[in-house]
Amino acid sequence: RTPLDRLALGVPYADKSNIARWGHTGGSDLRCRGNTWFVPYRTIKSRDKQRPHPATFPVQLAVNCIRLHGVERVQTMLDPFLGIGNSAVAARECGVPKFVGFEIDEDYLAEAKRLAQPAVWSEQLF
Repeated sequence: RTPLDRLALGVPYADKSNIARWGHTGGSDLRCRGNTWFVPYRTIKSRDKQRPHPATFPVQLAVNCIRLHGVERVQTMLDPFLGIGNSAVAARECGVPKFVGFEIDEDYLAEAKRLAQPAVWSEQLF
């Protein structure tokens, strides 16, 4: 069983008196976000030009999942259905040392390589 770091996605208390009032806070200004995440996403005008994959998700969703699991525990991240690479972008943003992704569609793979551009990531990761 993997413990989750719920405070990695913590929300600051609006009323700071709650920090002292509730003993379980341990003096932290963060509370659990809960079981519903509101993740903003970019709106688009043309799906063909701006989002060439029919089933994308916001990068922030993958970032939240990595942070919840515990960034320091993630040494290698695997995405067997890479799509256009939003999970690769999230892994890069979180500082995951190694990312492996699989994609059978060459157009989606090309887009994933473009999105996860930095030179520090080699072609061997795709």
